[in-house]
Amino acid sequence: MDQDIFSSPYEDSLECLDDLKSIGAEIVAYSDQPIPDEEELFERIKDAEVVFWGVYKIPNSLIDRLTKLKLAVFYGVGSGTFIDEPYCEKKGIKVLNTPGYGNNTVAEYTIGLAFALTRRICEANQRMRNGDWRTQGIEGVEVAGLTYGVVGTGAIGKLVAQKASLLGANVVACDINESDELKDKYNVSYLSLEELMASSDIVSLHLNATKSTENLISRKLILSMKKGSYFINTARSLVVESYEPIYERLIAGTLAGAAIDVFDEEPISSFEPCKITNLITSPHIGYLTLTAINNTLKIAVARTLEFFSE
Repeated sequence: MDQDIFSSPYEDSLECLDDLKSIGAEIVAYSDQPIPDEEELFERIKDAEVVFWGVYKIPNSLIDRLTKLKLAVFYGVGSGTFIDEPYCEKKGIKVLNTPGYGNNTVAEYTIGLAFALTRRICEANQRMRNGDWRTQGIEGVEVAGLTYGVVGTGAIGKLVAQKASLLGANVVACDINESDELKDKYNVSYLSLEELMASSDIVSLHLNATKSTENLISRKLILSMKKGSYFINTARSLVVESYEPIYERLIAGTLAGAAIDVFDEEPISSFEPCKITNLITSPHIGYLTLTAINNTLKIAVARTLEFFSE
């Protein structure tokens, strides 16, 4: 395991490890920081039959050397970003996710970012830290009455759409699979991606990273966003062609704000974009609540037991 489960915040889920021990499992856990190089990672898991992980990438060159590995369980739902699943399949290694572990966690974080952006909470906080009581220039807008665009209405996006609707926003969505519940109960209208990006006051992304969604949010679509609108990504950076047009529009003042929780390179090597005043950045923590963290371990254990019982 690439996270030290024997320390906080996993105390509420450690009982599930007894089920693993009952089938003879020996459990070894490591801290996720600092991220190990390939050789150190190999030394950690060279004898493992099962790996639980969620922080670093496992390259094919390492997969080739893990002759005992049978199962890799990813803490989350985006394992394809961190491991080559088809390659693992060829090697006889099963890759599983932990579905449903933090749907509400990510949805709440997204809505929290929407409030932080529209009410300019981070800017107000920074002014106070600097001993500045001025309120000029940090006037906010209400989410109620805005058009909130949800790109992807799977498990997380659906919750975001519901929450935004209950807040009084006019919710529009884009997905190849339309939700009748969202349309009938929450008055959500489905639009093309082009229409949604051009007409929404807030756009938040909730897409899985796949070949079909890679670079789906193009520079052209970002440039088509309304003046004074907001952009939020708590999904995967792979779905965005580049954040550069976001940064450019923020600096120019044609976007009112943006919040980014996911990046091509994690940890990022340059923090310069984080200094843009109307940009909120975070180190991929949309999933990070005590509830979700404990859920990941419980689901990972349950899926492991199911795998070995088949």
